Amino acid sequence: MIYTNENIKDKLNKRKKRKKIVFYLSVPITLLIVLLCGYICFLKFVKNTDDINIFGYRQYIVLTGSMEPKYNVGDMVFIKKKSENDIKVGDVINYKSSNNSNTVTHRVVEIVKKDGKTFYKTKGDNNSSSDSDLVEYENVQGTIVFKISKIGIILTKLLTGTGLILLFLIIIILYIRSNRIEEKRIVREKARRLYNIPKYEKEDIV
Repeated sequence: MIYTNENIKDKLNKRKKRKKIVFYLSVPITLLIVLLCGYICFLKFVKNTDDINIFGYRQYIVLTGSMEPKYNVGDMVFIKKKSENDIKVGDVINYKSSNNSNTVTHRVVEIVKKDGKTFYKTKGDNNSSSDSDLVEYENVQGTIVFKISKIGIILTKLLTGTGLILLFLIIIILYIRSNRIEEKRIVREKARRLYNIPKYEKEDIV
């Protein structure tokens, strides 16, 4: 293929359009992520709570291997509330333990009706026997909708004093670098206009 000025201009214009699209998409996404991280940090460190509910979803990090190989240590699972009648045998539910000190994520193996109430017999996929206590519906936080593998390990390290400082420094460095790149581009553009250098002269290859 023979590259002419028109070909090159067309390629560069398409590349510019792609960069603009990426930029306009990345800005709101990045802003949303920053706001969510800030909100999570506020709840975790200021409100001192691990019960974080965002858009109806709760997030928990798997801490034990009781649900392996489906859910492994370090995975983050997203929980959404379900009505009592919608929970079926085979669903993986997240519920408060009997002493309310922590939450457990196990699979429903049997549904028990007792004294007009609904209870669930649960079992970890990697456990040899079912859990000894039945789970009452009012203690169920929800069922697993999806998971993100191993991200819990990263977040656990980030949501510390040192991790947040490092993250803040990385954001500052990236911001400074982005500004410098933009400044250099502006200087090059001014020099091009000053000396009347054709914009596509550099790519004028045949």
